[in-house]
Amino acid sequence: MEVKHRGEWRRGITFGPWDLAATATVCRDLDCGSAVSGGERYDFPQSRVWRIRPDCVMESTVRECVTDSSSSEALDVVCSDLLNRPIISLSVLDGASEALPQGVRVLLGSKFRVKCSVEPQFPGGFFQLLSPTVDLTQNHTLPAVNHSAHFLFSDTGPAHKGNYTCVYLLQVFDHTFSSQSHALQLHVGASDSHLIFRVLVVLLLIVTVVLLLYYCYCKVLVSLVLV
Repeated sequence: MEVKHRGEWRRGITFGPWDLAATATVCRDLDCGSAVSGGERYDFPQSRVWRIRPDCVMESTVRECVTDSSSSEALDVVCSDLLNRPIISLSVLDGASEALPQGVRVLLGSKFRVKCSVEPQFPGGFFQLLSPTVDLTQNHTLPAVNHSAHFLFSDTGPAHKGNYTCVYLLQVFDHTFSSQSHALQLHVGASDSHLIFRVLVVLLLIVTVVLLLYYCYCKVLVSLVLV
């Protein structure tokens, strides 16, 4: 971490124990998200530095808590920039679907695709799909290509029913940052219109059978009367 004070950029070093709370204050001042880690390094040449008081940083800004000094130390501060929230969507490739207030209904036997995407912010990263069908797909973690990834599902069955969530993972040095989408609920089965159509067909068949039986009964009754 370097600090510009009195018009001069210098490395910042700590004047006392430096903890995660002090790191969080620096990250907040820089608008760089939350604190990940913070500590001292000793691999710099001896030079003029700005010595920072951690207790002062907790109550003020970094620039108001520095004094002139000389050292070979430095402060190493890691902040997690806030990741955009990924977006999850579902499309049917082979079959029919119906949009619901809290999800999507897909017909049995359909083939569908879940798309995970994120607004461009950082290059690379991975998408992990959390779903109730972990054992039914070959890979639930895919690299982000053009800030998106596609997960394919075929032969939709009852096991596919449930919530699907996209998790965006970004590796920075030895830290992994993540952001999670809202849950998309998948229903499996016929739509209301299909159910109504089936009920009407069944009722029509029942009425047809009843009429045929009634016709046969009347015909037999007439035959008996004639005899």
